[in-house]
Amino acid sequence: MKSTFILLSFLLSVGLAQANNDPILEDIKVGSELVIGAPSSNSYMHIKLPRKNFIIKKGGIANYKSITKKTVVISEMNELPDGTVEVYLKRKNGKLFFNSHRRIKAELKQALTAEELIKR
Repeated sequence: MKSTFILLSFLLSVGLAQANNDPILEDIKVGSELVIGAPSSNSYMHIKLPRKNFIIKKGGIANYKSITKKTVVISEMNELPDGTVEVYLKRKNGKLFFNSHRRIKAELKQALTAEELIKR
């Protein structure tokens, strides 16, 4: 009986510890400020950046490293049918991304867990 109680309490504590690791999404809304972090791999996986040929066609500079550590503001939030939250980001200072795009798209929860977006 005693070992069953210890095993049960251990499993509950492990489950609660893992539940607290998720980022809190309730305080993030339209107008919240975030910082673009470093990519989780060679390129951003959860921030949808335009391809280089589209940036160049619009007269921009295709340098993906230039957006790291830039402050952005959430301009629009959409919840998709599969439960993911998609956000559109604008730069806080009003400038364009890559001198060609006004906003970029990102998957909020995945980008926060991969630290591609950081809460400010």
